[in-house]
Parts: sequence; C-alpha cells; structure tokens
Amino acid sequence: MPQSMLSRRTLLAATATVLAAPTIARAGAPALVIYDSLDFVGNAAKAFTAKTGIAVDKVEQGGTGGVLGKIAAEGDKPQYDLVWLEGSAVMERMGLAGIFGKHPEIAEKAPYTALGRSLVPASAMFFPATASTTGIAVNSKKIPAAQYPKSWADLAHPEFAGVIAAKDPNLSGPAFQFLAGFFQVMGEAQGKALLKQVLTNRSLSGLPSGGTVNKALLTGNAKLAITQDSATFGKIAAGEPLVSLYPSEGVAATPSSIGISARTTNLDAARQFVSFVLSAEGQKAMLDGDDSDFFFVPIIEGVTAKPGRTTDIKFITLDNAVAAAHETEWKTWYRENFVP
Repeated sequence: MPQSMLSRRTLLAATATVLAAPTIARAGAPALVIYDSLDFVGNAAKAFTAKTGIAVDKVEQGGTGGVLGKIAAEGDKPQYDLVWLEGSAVMERMGLAGIFGKHPEIAEKAPYTALGRSLVPASAMFFPATASTTGIAVNSKKIPAAQYPKSWADLAHPEFAGVIAAKDPNLSGPAFQFLAGFFQVMGEAQGKALLKQVLTNRSLSGLPSGGTVNKALLTGNAKLAITQDSATFGKIAAGEPLVSLYPSEGVAATPSSIGISARTTNLDAARQFVSFVLSAEGQKAMLDGDDSDFFFVPIIEGVTAKPGRTTDIKFITLDNAVAAAHETEWKTWYRENFVP
C-alpha cells in the first residue's frame, strides 16, 4: 500500500477517534439529576441527551409540595443538580436560602422575548423557562356567557357563592404565585377581604391540584375556578366545555423556573442543560405533548405556543422578594381560612 494512502487513512482514523472522544467521556460521567413537577421536562431531557450525549435522571414528585419536601429532607446533602418548578416566588426563597448558585451570564445570553426578559430575577439565582398564569376558568355549560366575570371583584357576585374552586397554595407553586400576585395587584388588605367574599366553600377552595380543580369544574359542584390557565387550555384542547378568562386588573405571570444547585458537582453539564432549555430547539421539544403543562406561553424568541393557547394577556411581573418574604405568613393565612 502506498505510504501516502496509509498516512491519509491513519489521519482519518485519528480524527474520528478525536470526534468520538466527548461522547465516550460522557458515557462514563454521572447523569444530571433534575427534581421537577412538570411533564415537559422529560421532553427537554431526551432532546438534550440526544444532542449532547449527557444523561439526565428526571426525578418527579407529582407536585411542587413534594419536590420542596424532598429538597428539605436532603438538607445540606442535596442529591440534585437542577430544580425545575413553576413559580418565581418559591424559587427566590430557595435561592435566598443558599440552595441555588448565581449564573447571570446564562440569562444574559438567552434569546428571551420581552416577557421572558421581564421575568429574569435580579438575583440571577434561577432562570424563567416558560410562562403561564392563574386566571378564571368557567364551565360554559354551567354559566351563561352573559354572566362571565370580567374582574376579580366580579367573583363576589351572589350567583357565584359557593361554586368557586381553587388550589391550596401550601401544595401548589402556581397557587402561591397567584396569591402573592393577587395581593400585589389588589393590595394585601383588600385582597384578603375579597377572597373571604369569594371563597366561601372550603370543600372547593383548598383543592390539592389542578386535576382536582378540573374534576370539580367538569363533574362536581364548581361552576368556575381560580386556576392555572395552561391546565384549562389542556382541557379545552381535549374538547371539554371550559373557557379561560383574564380579569381586567391583570394577572401575575407564573414562570416555570430552573435553578442550579449551589453544591452541584456537575456544573458544566447543568449549565449546558439550562442553555439548551433556553433555546428555540429546546423549547420546541417541550411543546411536543398534549397534557396541560405543554400549553405554556413561550418566552424564547422564535417559538410559537400550541394552537388555541391565548398569549395576549395583561401580565403583571411579581415582586419575588416581597412574595418570598411573606410566603409562610400568607400560606398560613390561606390554610386557616380556606382549607378544610
């Protein structure tokens, strides 16, 4: 065989070995561990692994409360690299407790929309990935269109007495985001007074999840609900007779947010994962599903929401610091007044 051909083949083989090396190295590296409560995280993880070769271990607890409980139980020996939950107030509180590290450069480089940029916390301790909000869901077979509420105050009308469902913010991140945003929009004193007029049926006002709220709306005693709109759009897409309404006072945006553990030993991979999620490629993978979580408002440029999902909403950006400071107080107040 001519020497020139042998040299060329040797060079090609060496190049192939170099190109394959990162994948081989990753195969022996520890998997990224994510604690989450969102259905689309699995899609993001699979797409990320396919792109990078980095394995991801998704640990889902079924709800924000479960994730927070697991994090609290692990204390100063966390077993996770990333936490991905809905709500910014709860993430701010965890960040202030030293659970997350600060990585401002990741958010600075992300191609956020104007809404997305407005949700980036000044603390740089977590990253908004998607948005939804809590509005009013109405069963159109139980309430005529002429009676649809147009404001939060309308919920106190006599015809709605005892038939309004809501989630317990002690168990739901989006529900606490709503409560904090409601007080921000209405004022705390006025907001508390109005909720006492609105949530008069404890069997409906302390529900543990969006699924139980939808069940109450569709087959139970509730006629309307204060609930996360992505869950409503998921049911609408499935053919259920629900309508999503947005009060004239505005609604607090609820971002799903990712934080990187301050104690992670897999920092480079964790940073890569967050950057992937905050890209159009990552976001589009997260839209490929039919459950309620997939009906989010994209906050990354070049991404379009699922068909039928309303995005033209009067969003209010939550003051995360105020909400985090009052989290225990406001959750306790809600439990004492509205939970069975």
